Amino acid sequence: MSKSIGVAAAAPVRIEFKIVPMRDLPPGAAVALDEVDGLIVARIGEEHATVQLCAELEELHRAVTQQERWVQTSTVLDPHRLERPAEGLGVAHVAWERVPAETLPHGVLATSVERDGMLVWLLHEDHASVQLCAEVSEYGRRIAGDGLWEQRWPTS
Repeated sequence: MSKSIGVAAAAPVRIEFKIVPMRDLPPGAAVALDEVDGLIVARIGEEHATVQLCAELEELHRAVTQQERWVQTSTVLDPHRLERPAEGLGVAHVAWERVPAETLPHGVLATSVERDGMLVWLLHEDHASVQLCAEVSEYGRRIAGDGLWEQRWPTS
């Protein structure tokens, strides 16, 4: 089971993916995350992902979050908590990785591999940029690695 950071409150999370003009992101960024009341909006630069991939990712994330396999560990509103660098606590591992089309089932742009303490999203390489995957993986080091979200893995 993933390591707990001992926070009492936990709340379900929701994720939305939006393609935005590059001018709506910080200079040089592929993505920016905004978090408010358990909703994370990933604003992705138009050069870094396709609309089709974002739609598929939103559906896949909805399944994970509705089952409450991942929950927010604190309901304290801190608008800057995602912007801080990862502390390296190693609570869990979440990442996005680009893979060749033949790695995925025909017509599928994204899938996930999840086990206790880990969630890796495999994305069709023609639909996500290297920079986007690197930036989202860095967010993953902060969000999951530092325990801002906690995995609720089924126990046997």
